[in-house]
Amino acid sequence: MKILRIMLVRFKSFGPIRRLLDKQLIEVEVPEGTTVLEVVQKITDLGGSALKDLILKNGKIDGNLIVMLNKKDVSTIGGVDLTVSNGDEIALLPHVQGG
Repeated sequence: MKILRIMLVRFKSFGPIRRLLDKQLIEVEVPEGTTVLEVVQKITDLGGSALKDLILKNGKIDGNLIVMLNKKDVSTIGGVDLTVSNGDEIALLPHVQGG
């Protein structure tokens, strides 16, 4: 029998995502083997349809958001299909554009 380990992952939010969640930091329990994308999907379930519409487009994280795992841009370390570990921190940052 395989024992499923539960892990604690922190989710940090900024800008409009933070306003919709009404918190900057949320801790969620996820089973071992959970990906970054699955954690983000779980967070959107907590925030309702407005949050889901802001973060997800066709089941994928909106390209206007930067996804960080332990302060590293996931696009440079393997993408949102990376498996999280106990104690990891995921952050979603809005792109900031100037002109």
